[in-house]
This record gives sequence, structure tokens and C-alpha cells, in this order.
Amino acid sequence: MTLAAYFFPVIFSLPLFGRYLARQWLWTFTPSLSYVGQGIIMGFPTTLSMNLGMLVGWGILSPLSKHKGWAPGPVGDMTSGARGWILWTSLAIMCTDSLVSLGPVIGEVIYTKLLKRAVSLGEDGEHKEDNEIETDERLVPMRWVLWGLGGSITLGTLLVWMVFGNEGIKPWATLLGFVMGGLLSVLGVRALGETDLNPVSGLGKISQLFFAWIQPGNIVANIIAGGVAEAGAQQAGDLMQDLKTGHLIRASPRAQFYGQLIGSSLSIIVTATAYTLYNRAYQIPGPSFPAPTAYVWLGLARLLRDGELPEKSNVFMMAFAIVFALIAAAKTHATLRHRWYAKWIPSGVAFAIGFLNTPSFSLARLVGGFIEYLYYRRVGGQEKGGIKLIIIASGFVLGEGVVSIISLILRTFGIGVASCWGCVPGLCGGCPS
Repeated sequence: MTLAAYFFPVIFSLPLFGRYLARQWLWTFTPSLSYVGQGIIMGFPTTLSMNLGMLVGWGILSPLSKHKGWAPGPVGDMTSGARGWILWTSLAIMCTDSLVSLGPVIGEVIYTKLLKRAVSLGEDGEHKEDNEIETDERLVPMRWVLWGLGGSITLGTLLVWMVFGNEGIKPWATLLGFVMGGLLSVLGVRALGETDLNPVSGLGKISQLFFAWIQPGNIVANIIAGGVAEAGAQQAGDLMQDLKTGHLIRASPRAQFYGQLIGSSLSIIVTATAYTLYNRAYQIPGPSFPAPTAYVWLGLARLLRDGELPEKSNVFMMAFAIVFALIAAAKTHATLRHRWYAKWIPSGVAFAIGFLNTPSFSLARLVGGFIEYLYYRRVGGQEKGGIKLIIIASGFVLGEGVVSIISLILRTFGIGVASCWGCVPGLCGGCPS
């Protein structure tokens, strides 16, 4: 299906409610099995939150901002169009939801470190218990961690300085960004472990706000520092899940450490090469790769520098921030108390993602989420359903990912689409606008 969509792009850009709404308001449907698989993995409640956000953002706020003249440009324009206008409301929702969700985590960290620590100490100041069950030869020596941490921070600081220079970000500021990234990663890991949500967007924005204070007016420094914090929190969360899985199946932590080192080293070459090839073959940002999150980062950095918001966007940002602060508090409270209805309370981050992306991004995932809901309802829950559905969904994602490499090779060698029949101008990747 992915290969067919390469030669006939309309397959992945179907006008959902006619060509007018597709062309003017970007309402198309992408029946991507990768999107469907991601929806299955995400689950019905999350995809439902995403599509609620999509309906509010693209069905209400986007037309409203256009007709009121607050976003006079083309709807899809991220600077002067409705898509750029609703981006600010999305940013307010993400930051509010992330920060409110982090509150209990921060409180728990403080409580654990400052109060519970006294309980685990004996009169002589030594810890009474050690819960480590691994032998020394299977563990990663602490000196490896310290040397690796110091070396990577030093190398990272030098590389950032070589690429961006003193005008981009000062070496001391980069170093401070790494330190802050490490601290925020602790919060991200705790939040992910307790709520199954890693609030990396909010953590990145915290770092951006901090660097707007210590290096005011420097957009490059702001984005780099925020990127370091968000990437650190994201990777820390992924590693936590990997290492926890290894712990459950009694895998050697040292063997996992070796595997992560090899994978991380190879990924430098793979990702840089892949991005270079994609950048040559496709327009980035463009119809195939709009990169909406990049505009969120750039928009916040510019806001912190200039202090200017699109007309009336501040009113909607404040209103939605208040609403989702209350929703996030209710969801966090219900989650920590293991209430059955917690998963049905809308996720602010998922809701905001529905704003960021065009309807085609969310609708196919809703199909996957609905399949997940029906399947587990029929078999009697996830406990009885096993992982069969997740394996199928992973196959959907993997299949499209592998074939996308073939598509990239075809485009690199100048083999274009077979037909643009049915395509809406400007919405089909690979077709001339």
C-alpha cells in the first residue's frame, strides 16, 4: 500500500468531505497502515483525545480565526495562517498539562529524597537495606558512568560550539543546558513510570523559559537548550522502559549497556545519512514532512524574544490553559488513585497534538484506536488478548517504514509518481503543486 501511494499519491491524501474542504481547510484522510498501527499501540482513549483536539482546532478555531481576520494568510501557513494561529493554543495546552502533571511527581521526589531518606538510615548513618539483586560482574561500574557522562558532556559542548559558535550559544550555557537536561530527565522518568506519559514538551519549554532569562534575545541558544532538555528526558524515558524490561526478564544490565552503546554509535551515522537523503529527495518542511513541532519551538523562542502574539490568540491561550489545568489535575488525581475512569479523562498533550497536525494525521490513528478497543472488548481485555494485536500493529509500522526507504531510493534516482490523478493541488507529496 505504501509503494502504491508513492506512485499514486492520492491514495494517502483522500478528500474526506470533498475537494473544497480538502483544498481550503486541509481536511483529507490518509489510510496509512502505519498510522493505524500507531493508533492501535496508542490505544483508543489517547487517539480519542487527539481527535477531540483535532475537531476543536480544525473544525472550530481554525475557521473562526480565518473568518475573524486574526489569521489572514492561507490556512496551512504556519506564520500567518490559521494553522499557525491555533499552534499557540496548542502550546498553552501542552505546557499547562505537562506542568500540572509534573506537580505530584516533583512533590514525590522531594518527599522521597528529604523525608523518606531519614527512615532508611541507621543511627550510624549507614543505609539499612540494599535492594540490588544483580552481581557485580553483571552491573555497569559507576566509574564507567561517570567517565561516560563527563566525556559526552565535554564532547557535546565542544561540538555545539564548533557548529554554532559564540554567537549561537556560549559554552558555559551549553554546559548548563546539559545539567538542566539531566535534572529534568529525572522528572520525566518519574512521570512516565507513574502515569505512562513522558511530558517532554513541557520539560523542553521549561528549559526554553530558563534560557530566555539567562541569555535573553538569543533564539539559537533558546532552541538548543530546550532541545537538550527534551532529548534528554525522551531518551531517559526510553532507557528506563528498556532497562525495566531487561530487569523483568533477568537480562544482564552490562550487556544492555553494551547494546545501547553500539546502537547509539551506529545511529549517529544512520540518522544523519537518512536525514541528508530525505532532505535531498523531499521538501522539508513540505506536504510529506510538515514538521509542525519545529514551529512550536521556533514560535516560543520568538515569543520569548519579541513578546508578540497573533491577534486574539492570548485570549484563547489563557482560556484553554485554565480549562486544561483543571482537566490535568483531575486526570492526575484519578491516575494516582488508580480510578477506572482515569484513562477516559482527555489527555492535554494528545488533545494539543490534534491541533498541531492536520486532520489526516489524527483520523487514521482513531481507526487504529477503535480497532484496539473493539478487539480487547471482544476477547475480554488486554490480559486475555495478549500481545497478538500489538505485534500486528508493529508489523504495520515496520512495513511502511521499510518501504519508505525504497520510496526514498526511487525518488533519489529520479523515479517519480506515475499519476497525480485525483490529487488536490498542494496536498499530495511528490506531485507538483
